[in-house]
Order: sequence, then structure tokens, then C-alpha cells
Amino acid sequence: MIVALLIALLGVTAVAAACNVMSALLGAGVVPEFRGSWAFFAVKTYLADLLLWTVFGGFATMALAILRDRRSQSRPGLPARRPLPAEPAVVVVLTAYDEADCIADAVRDFRQPGVRHVLVVDNNSRDETALLAARAGARVVLETNQGYGHACMRGLREALRLKPDVVVLAEGDGTFAGRDVTKLLVYLDDADMVIGNRVTPGLVDRNSQMDSFFVWGNQLGAKLIQLKFWEWRFLGKTRLSDLGCTMRALRVEALAAIAGDLDVGGDHFSPHMIMVALRRGLSVVEVPVTFWPRIGDSKGASQSLRKAIVVGFTMLWHILTFPTRPLAPLPEAVLEPVHLESTERAA
Repeated sequence: MIVALLIALLGVTAVAAACNVMSALLGAGVVPEFRGSWAFFAVKTYLADLLLWTVFGGFATMALAILRDRRSQSRPGLPARRPLPAEPAVVVVLTAYDEADCIADAVRDFRQPGVRHVLVVDNNSRDETALLAARAGARVVLETNQGYGHACMRGLREALRLKPDVVVLAEGDGTFAGRDVTKLLVYLDDADMVIGNRVTPGLVDRNSQMDSFFVWGNQLGAKLIQLKFWEWRFLGKTRLSDLGCTMRALRVEALAAIAGDLDVGGDHFSPHMIMVALRRGLSVVEVPVTFWPRIGDSKGASQSLRKAIVVGFTMLWHILTFPTRPLAPLPEAVLEPVHLESTERAA
């Protein structure tokens, strides 16, 4: 839309400048500058018209944006946001693949006050991840489809079965802190989904994977999402600065609204989930969280520069090709999580 407005502005300016130059040609005696240099006069006329039409176009665009913003304050197809209980029931979902060195500590760390269950999604681990997680007090489910996105989708579906008020998604590799759950919950009073931000100085350990390459890359991708889901008032429907943070919290009704639209099984699930939420009309807020060096070997983008580049380009391509038109409203029955038979894995 912005590109089209710029092209239209330049086109209108060119036509206006041409008309002025033609008027000068017909009345050369009235315009002294034309006698000395017609080219100079033409350039000066074009620049004057460009300034005039830019000011006019800017005010017109702002007026249209204000009118559009006033029409878009509602949450299309979604029920009114209900107040969270004073002590909301929280289910934490931790994805895990060969995390025997850290999964037990991660489970214990996330068993904060108010956390009803810690659910560990074992994505075909070859070590004792499932056993150690269960011994630490977690519910463990097995996801046989390999991939970070598959593990996340399975964990979110299982969390809905437990009927919580809030679902928190994170990784079981020791990079995130359980105490940050409280920080995310505060913003859920006024938002549908709160995502973490790993690019805030002072909260990110310098020995973590968030070096300059990852910080800059994640901020670039985040701004592309912000531009893609454009809104004039706040320069986007959400303010993003971290594309791939895997710690986030959702109201259960918001998760129920987007669960059927999630369909990415690979490492680019995180931006996919954000864009699905924005397309569905959810309110998405970003909050800084702490981030520490992972325990054990990385299985994602940080395992090598080649892997990081491949995952980065996959994310960027997904952002560029993701549709932005609003989705059709969901039936009310879909927004109420339905109790299904549990598929917990016996550890």
C-alpha cells in the first residue's frame, strides 16, 4: 500500500509539473526564469509541486489512517476479553529433544506458584529426557513428528485439554527463567498473547547464543512482520524487536482461536505463530525476558552458521509469503476448549 501511494504521488507530481511547464511555454514573456534556462525552470517547478503534493498527500493519508484506526478498534470475530482470575491457572509447555542434562532443572524452575502443570513434549529424544522430566514432576507427552514446530503444536493442543486460564510456551534447555512467567502474566490482563524479547541489554547473558548476528537478524525479521501487518497509529499492529523468541504466554481463549491455524512444523514456527495471531485479530505485546546460555548442544539455528542462515532465510521467506487478509470469524464453540482424553506418555 505504501509503495502504491508513493508511485501515485510521484505520478501526480509529474503531471502537475508538466502542466506548469506547458503554461510557461505558452507565456514565456511573463516568466523571466524561462528566458534564461527552461531546464532550470522545469526542475524548480517539479520540486515545488513535489513539496506541495507531499504535504497534501501526507495530511490526506493521516486523515484516512485516523478514520481507519477508529474502525479497527474491535476484535473481529473474537469475544470480549474477559478478566483473568486473581490467581490464574497456568500450564507451562516445555519442548525438549535430548535435554537430559537440563530438563529436570527446567521443570523444577518453571513450577512457580500458580503453575498447575508443567508439560514436557519429548520430540523423539534418544536419552533419558522423558524419564528425568517425569521424575521432576512434569507431565510428559511424546511427539513423533520431528521438528520444533511439531513439538510446539502438540504441546499447545495438550495444554488445551487441561483447561487452564493461561498457557506458557518455552524450551527446556535452560535458556529461559521460570520467574519470568509472572512478568508475562501481568500483561495478559490487557493482551491476548505476550511474547518474550531477548534483545534487551542487561537481561541477556553475553555468553548466550544472542550474539550480534542473532540480535540483528531477529530484529530485522521482527520489523518485517511489523511492516507487513501495518497500522498507521503505531507503525504496525504490534511493536516487535525479536523474531524468534520461543517464550510466550497466551490466554486460553486466544490459543483456542489460533490452534487450528498453526501448521508449520519446522524451526520457523515462532514467527508463524505471531503472524497467525495478528491475522486472527489478537492483541500481541512484547516484554523483555532474561536469556541464558543453553545447557548441552544446540539443535536449532545456533548450532552452526550454516544452520542459522538456512533458518533465517526460511523465516524471511515465510514472512514475505504469509497472507495478511483477516480470517473468517470462528464459531463460538471453537473458542471454548473441549476436554479430550489425555494422551500422556508413560515415562
